[in-house]
Amino acid sequence: MTENLSIAVHELKRAAEEIRRIEREANEALFAQDDARTHRQKLQEKMMLLLELPETMVPFCEGVSENARREIEKKLDSIAMRAERAMELSSIFFMNGLLYPDDYKEGDPNELELFIERLQAR
Repeated sequence: MTENLSIAVHELKRAAEEIRRIEREANEALFAQDDARTHRQKLQEKMMLLLELPETMVPFCEGVSENARREIEKKLDSIAMRAERAMELSSIFFMNGLLYPDDYKEGDPNELELFIERLQAR
């Protein structure tokens, strides 16, 4: 993995960790505090992070190979489009499940984390 790709991967990992933190806070609000309002706010925060991620990553992709940059842009644009759709629908279910396949098991990596693993294997 090149140094430039390593920088991009590092930033994607930071974003993935932030998403996991927000999800934990959302679940704690709902299940430990019975606070549906905060739960929804946290999921909206997650969607905003995902919506902004393609633009946020632009400076970190400078110097990354053309193929890797296109791959990152394609993946993040796809995620952002789904986040935008979830927000438009105002669907808690869609916001909560975004990044997770139907057969997801607790502790498995989510879609973004799997993508990061693929980038690291380069």
